[in-house]
Formats: sequence, C-alpha cells, structure tokens
Amino acid sequence: MSPDNTAATVEVAAGHDPGGLRKNTVTTRHLIFFVVAAAAPLTVSAGFLPLGLLVGGTMLPVAFLIAGATYAIFSVGFTAMSRHVVDSGAFSAYIEAGFGRVAGGSAALVAWTGYTLGQIGFASAAGLFASVPIDSQFGVTIPWGICATVISAAVVALCWARVDLGARVAALLLLLEIGVLAVFVIAVWLRGGAAGIPWQTLQPSAWQAPTLSAAFLITFLVFIGFEQTAVYGEEVADAQRAVPRATFAAVAILTLIYALAAFTIVMAIGTGALAKVLSGDPSQVVFNLNTSYVSAEMTTVMQVLVITSFVAGVIALQNAGTRYLFSMGRRGLLPRSLATTSAQGSPHRAVLTQGVITTVAIAAFGLSSLDPYTQVVTWTNTPTLFAVLALQIVTSLAVVRWFTRRHQGESAWTRLVAPSLAAVLLAVVLWLAVSSMGLLTGLGNLGNLLVISPLLLAAAIGAVRGVALTRRTDHG
Repeated sequence: MSPDNTAATVEVAAGHDPGGLRKNTVTTRHLIFFVVAAAAPLTVSAGFLPLGLLVGGTMLPVAFLIAGATYAIFSVGFTAMSRHVVDSGAFSAYIEAGFGRVAGGSAALVAWTGYTLGQIGFASAAGLFASVPIDSQFGVTIPWGICATVISAAVVALCWARVDLGARVAALLLLLEIGVLAVFVIAVWLRGGAAGIPWQTLQPSAWQAPTLSAAFLITFLVFIGFEQTAVYGEEVADAQRAVPRATFAAVAILTLIYALAAFTIVMAIGTGALAKVLSGDPSQVVFNLNTSYVSAEMTTVMQVLVITSFVAGVIALQNAGTRYLFSMGRRGLLPRSLATTSAQGSPHRAVLTQGVITTVAIAAFGLSSLDPYTQVVTWTNTPTLFAVLALQIVTSLAVVRWFTRRHQGESAWTRLVAPSLAAVLLAVVLWLAVSSMGLLTGLGNLGNLLVISPLLLAAAIGAVRGVALTRRTDHG
C-alpha cells in the first residue's frame, strides 16, 4: 500500500480500534464459501428456479447472466473501496466514508436488520424442510419451530467456536450440494434433455421485456450475502488482494451455477412442455426431474442436502450479523461491549447477542400460527432483499463521492463510471422489486409497510445515533 492509501485508511477508520478480531483466520477460499453458501445454490435451484421459470419463462438463464454482469460492474468500485477501507461493517463503513457518520450509522443498522431478518427466514425454512423427512422417514412429528430453534442454536455454537470452523462446515455443505447439482446437470446433458439443447432461448429475438423484469426478482435475490467478502476484511490474510479475488470469483461462480442450472431445467423439461410442468407444484419440479434423469436414491440425497443448504446460509448470515454488531459496537452506535473479543479473537459477545435475538425470534414464530414458508420466510426475506439492494446503490454512490475527493491512483472506470452505472442498474432492480412487493408477500399496502417497518425504524435509529456521535466528536 502506498503512503497515500495508508493515510486514507487511517482517516476513514479514525476512532476505531484496529485490533480485536483474530487476524489471518480467513482465506480467499473461506470468503468464496461464505458468499456462495449464503446464496444457498441447491435451495435456490430446487425451490426458486422453477418459480423463476414460472414468472420469467425461458428468459431466466439470460436474466441470471444480466444479474451477474451487473454485479461484476458493481464489484469494480466495491473492491476498489475495500483496498482503502478495511472494516467489518463493509457497506456501512464505505457509506460512512463517502457521506459521513449519520449516513453510515443508518446504513449499519439497516444492514444488520436486513441480515438478521434473512437469518430468521433461512433458519425457519431449514426447520420446515427438516421436519418433513423426519415425519415421513421415522413417523415422528416434530413441529418446524422446534427444528428451526435447534438448528439456530447449533449454528450459534458453531460460530462461537471460531469463524474458520464455521467456514469449513459451510464449505463441506456447499461442496456436497454443488456436487448433487452437477450430477443432475451432467445427466440431463448426456441424455440430450427432453428435446435437444434449447439454444434458441438465448437469442435476443426471443427476449421479452415484461418476463425479463419479472425474472430479475429471482435472479438478483440469489446474490444476497454479496458483501461478505469485505465483512471479513479484518480477519483475512492480505485483504487487499483476497477481497477482490474472492468477490469476482463468487460472482462468477454464482452466475455460472444459476444460469447453467436454469438452462438445464428448461432443457430437461423441453420448451414446449414448460408451462404444463410448471402448472403443478413448482417446489417438486427439480426433485421429479432428478428422479427421471438420475435416480430416486439421489433425489432423497438432494432433499436432505436442501436442508443443509439452508443451514450453510444460516451460518453465513449469522457471521455477517455478528460482524455488523461488532463494528457498530466499536463505532459507538451500539454498546461498546459488543466489540469485545475473546482470547482467540472471536467477537464472542456479538456472536451470543446475534444468536439470542435470532433464536428467540425463531422460537416465537414457531409458537405462532403463521405458515413457515408463505408467511415467515417471505415476510423476513423480502426486507432483506430491499435492504441489500438499497445498501448496494448507496455504496456505489459513496464510492464515487469518496474517490472524487481522493483519486488514489484509481482509473476513471473504477472510481466513476463503473459505480455510477451499477447504481443506476441496481436502482432499476429495486424499483421493480418494490413495484412487485405484493406478489412476494401476498399483502396489501398496510401489510407491506409493516413488513419493511423494521428497516425504516433501523434507518431512523441509526441516523439518530450517528448525529449523536458526530456532536460528541465535535464537542469532544
């Protein structure tokens, strides 16, 4: 790092204790595993790709390629900023660097709220998918809420130990689910699908704007957890190289997995039979196809790995939420005790706080009469999508503003063109998501307002705390 870059980093991180988190615990591979695990490839492929094909038709693979290209553009400015600002707050730290403490405080609490809601939703879904095979295989009926609570508590214990231990578990689960997907894809391609390779679906003449817009709701959702490469910046070896490498690698891997999986599903069904097959239960489409092209035994394995896919996502989101609590405690936005680390460098108080909040919330949902999938999962994950998209947009603008004042040797493409373009593209996606919110939640305007109210409250509280810290500094 040049002297100018060092000065920039010190300036942005002023008032922060640069120590604490255990150094050199996370590798580039760990970063990739955390990001891809948070996206839950098998869960998305089996549970969401058929839904995406239902609303987006055969354009879903193209929509994934567009989403991947958009995030590749976003990554240019995002990773450039990560070379100058190293903080477990990631998005919020970059926004604070660009727009000040008030905006940074608001962004930090919004990010934490979004990831925490996502964690609650993922754990609830894991509990639901775990309860079904237990009942069918062993004849024991265990409520989904109990399964979800046990899973949540187990994840907290795992993350309490060490972040690299959580990474190893997430990596193992991720490799297993990608392996099962690979077997399905290879089987379909070897047999030529239902009616050959549908190359015509990739031709621009087949693209339709309305269906492409609907497909975007699914394709951009799968990239949630994207910032986690930078969240671990303080714990990774050689963060200035590892974070950019892991970020671009994760984007490429996710784009390849989902575009190929979506195209393979279309190929397995056949374009002519797509509407008929999807008119049934979309959640069973991939399982049925796997039984036809591979075997019933492998489908059983796939169903089990869907559960572990959710668990891997819970691990990733637990770690992300924990590091936001740690960062906010260090900044003074929340009690500074949250920034305490153990002798091993683990943010143990933040881990426990995150775990208690999410586990209690999951247990409360489990005791309610709400449907775990159509209500709990949908109502918690919708604001997660909105929070991440909004943070990505503001982060892109913060990158432009920060580099306008400090070029730091970056090219115009890196500091201006790419982040500006990313902000525009992501703003369009957010507008489409908000416009279609009723389709996602099944609620009216008042219900939708209640769903996103935690984000609005978090933004307000974070801004107030940011103002208080600014005044304290000015008068200190």
